[in-house]
Amino acid sequence: METFLALVGFVGLIAIVILLLLDKTTPQVTFILVSSFVGFGLVLLENFGLPIGATLGVKDGVFSIKALAGFIKGGVSSVLETTALFIFSILFFTILSATGFFDKIINALIKKSGNNVYAVMFLTVLVAVIAHLDGSGASSFLIAIPALLPVYERLGIRKTTLMLILAASMGIMNLLPWGGPTLRVASITQADVNTLWFSLMPMQILGLLLALCLALYMGYVEKKLGAGSLVDLHGESAFAHIQDQTNHLKRESKFYINLVLLLGVISLLFFSKLPIYFSFMLGSSLALVVNYKDLSIQNEVVKDAAIASMMMATTLLAAGILIGIFDKTGIMKLMASLILNFIPDSLGVYLPIFIGLLAVPMALIFCTDSYFYGILPIVASVGSAFGIDALSLGIVMIVCRNCAAFISPVVPAALLGCGLSGVSIKEHIKTSFFWLWGISIICLFAGIFLGIIKF
Repeated sequence: METFLALVGFVGLIAIVILLLLDKTTPQVTFILVSSFVGFGLVLLENFGLPIGATLGVKDGVFSIKALAGFIKGGVSSVLETTALFIFSILFFTILSATGFFDKIINALIKKSGNNVYAVMFLTVLVAVIAHLDGSGASSFLIAIPALLPVYERLGIRKTTLMLILAASMGIMNLLPWGGPTLRVASITQADVNTLWFSLMPMQILGLLLALCLALYMGYVEKKLGAGSLVDLHGESAFAHIQDQTNHLKRESKFYINLVLLLGVISLLFFSKLPIYFSFMLGSSLALVVNYKDLSIQNEVVKDAAIASMMMATTLLAAGILIGIFDKTGIMKLMASLILNFIPDSLGVYLPIFIGLLAVPMALIFCTDSYFYGILPIVASVGSAFGIDALSLGIVMIVCRNCAAFISPVVPAALLGCGLSGVSIKEHIKTSFFWLWGISIICLFAGIFLGIIKF
């Protein structure tokens, strides 16, 4: 019976991965329908006399609707804090972006870069870091590429280089605690998202330094190819003909107040013991009141943020159902036990290395949801049998995979970036793949050397 339930789990998760890869339904629909089908199927099999509940160790030994409801509640409860964090962090950064806070910083940086190729390379990393503070790949490309592409074109720098540097920088920046992948790993491993972030922070800092080194090296390559001899743009944009439709939301006079707000929220994240989501709740509330006195404008900004946050929030809540039915029931443990029968003890201990080395190639095949929700739970269960901490495996999968997040053809933001820059996804992958894989591998072994990844 244990083998049967493990196979049920594998069939369910494989179905989820296939549906996500085929892009036939949204992750929310996939998680809810497949998980519900498995859950109700187990209840039905229990009624037919199979000892489902007894095998899973359910209270009273019966896998009933009541038992199923308890598992679902437990799964959804485990992602509530993560969901709140995502919603209010998106709201906070949407407000700052609407006020023109980030535009002012980026425009000032562009004007100072001049026609110095190395300065432009450094600026690209800096813009990517600033633009990606909200954790959204799509909005980051929408901010960075229109600002930087004209500079690249006038200086004769290849557009593939722009996409490479943006992908390297944004992939590492996406490890922030309100970024989608970090939230996913925290919800699956049941880890506090702040604890997870602080654990992987040295690897993130190294990754950003590597992205900067790559940018400067690419500056050397571009100089060799003759870049830098053309007319400087002085911050002008090829997208200048696109009129800003949200000028009435600009609050450039409030720049320093918003800067204090941002620093205050970051300080709460680092130095207080308050829940991380509360920092963004407080910050977004203050930002709304300070910048927009009119209630109708406040509602407009909140609605803009809702568009960005609703997809991820509903995905996280739907993932709670998946966690409840596949993990809380104990099916994941049975799946891991089945896999263990085929893994020699001598190799199991090196699971983090194998997963880390394969993370970048897997990023090209598996979308974010199928990778974390479909693969991580099984890997974590297998690792626990070899005494490998789930948090360590989560860090391996998030850091190593995220290095290549924005070259993956199954990540919509990567396709958006390619469309904005005029670089085909094929060119982007060809130019960036091995550079990003190299950054990923260096971060992996640095994590092992620093004792962050334990096995």
